[in-house]
Amino acid sequence: MGLYEPPPENTYGFRKCCKTVKAVVPIEDVARRYTELRPLGGKAWFDGRCPLPDHDDHNPSFYIYPPRRWRCYGCDRGGDVIDLEFYCGGHAELWEAMITLKEQFNVVLPEPPQSRRRKQARQRPIRDAIDEAMIYAARRRLYRRYFEPIILATEDVEDRKHDAQLFWEATAAPAEHLVANLMGRQQ
Repeated sequence: MGLYEPPPENTYGFRKCCKTVKAVVPIEDVARRYTELRPLGGKAWFDGRCPLPDHDDHNPSFYIYPPRRWRCYGCDRGGDVIDLEFYCGGHAELWEAMITLKEQFNVVLPEPPQSRRRKQARQRPIRDAIDEAMIYAARRRLYRRYFEPIILATEDVEDRKHDAQLFWEATAAPAEHLVANLMGRQQ
């Protein structure tokens, strides 16, 4: 999985990365990008107008509390620094907000455990063999559906052999693309 492919948000690795980002990124720095904050005493660190784009806040109803949490009493939402970036930064997915904060604040994310890497290495030949089989099956279907009728209509034997080879080779890229889309991978 590449850095920009969406990870499942319920995985241990994603939660661990989020925990690291939340521990490192100051929530008030992110909030200041989107709204003006005033320091407070007591239980809240700061207050200000709600920065969420769908809340037109005329009176300060946005508060930042320890430990690194925010709450808007006007729109009744709250969360952590990743939630704030998600809502205010225009991200489509929560993982995008986490990666944005990671990059902007130079957060070093935890590496996957060695056991996971070993498991992936053991499984790679199996995954590759499954991909090859699926690609071969897709090539055969593409060939039979789109090219075989053309080839069978060719009367010259040499032309037929040449066209058969040419069309078979032409099925490789579309079949790989189809399998990648089917498996949820982008090429």
